[in-house]
Amino acid sequence: MQTHVWNPLGDRRALLLHGLTSDGTCWWRLASQLADAGWMVLAPDLRSHGRSPTAAAHDLDSMAEDVVLLGSGWELVVGHSFGGAIATQLLSRSLGIGAAVLVDPVLQLSDQQHRLLRAGLGAETGGPIDAASVRAAEPTWDERDVQRKVLAASLTTPDIVGAIMDDNDPFDLVDLTSSWRARVHLLSADPARGGLLDPGLAARIAADATAHVTHSVVEDCGHSIQRERPAVVSAAVATVLATTAGTA
Repeated sequence: MQTHVWNPLGDRRALLLHGLTSDGTCWWRLASQLADAGWMVLAPDLRSHGRSPTAAAHDLDSMAEDVVLLGSGWELVVGHSFGGAIATQLLSRSLGIGAAVLVDPVLQLSDQQHRLLRAGLGAETGGPIDAASVRAAEPTWDERDVQRKVLAASLTTPDIVGAIMDDNDPFDLVDLTSSWRARVHLLSADPARGGLLDPGLAARIAADATAHVTHSVVEDCGHSIQRERPAVVSAAVATVLATTAGTA
């Protein structure tokens, strides 16, 4: 995989995982913050995304195995959307992850959500993307987020979106959450704004896990919380790291 690295000599290790039709550069803001604080940060382009090679299989297990090859013992993992699904896989294994923030992760999709997501993601790939349209749809995004999204979407094609959706149908990772042992915070985007992590489901996962999983809803915020409300993601990261340090 093409892997973006910030501060390679940092003494703490963070792994950031993007969602479908995006790439590792979507984490430019959080990665820079962590690097400035002394972290080594890795943000791969998932298979068939960004500058990574096109692959045959796109089931979640195969995509997670790519990430496993980057190492273990991550003090922090942050995953958005499908990247949050991959982080869910990693958290369910014995990889020594200390803490995680899952940003509106895809943990479960109904048949209708599956169809709508496939259609929506397919429509934004496969050709020149109009930056002006992205700006109009997402007026709160920084221009760097707009341009990174334009580049990433242009490097993803509708057939890859279709393969990923087909290779992960049905989609349900909820049972994996019972094996989490790391400190995890779940961020739900507003369902009325396209959020994919049902707040009720997230609350149940947190309740079943007692203290080591927490949850919050970002009201009036769309699916890409790290672009629309970056301070919320940074605050969640700071909180899980502080809590982990306090219980170590």
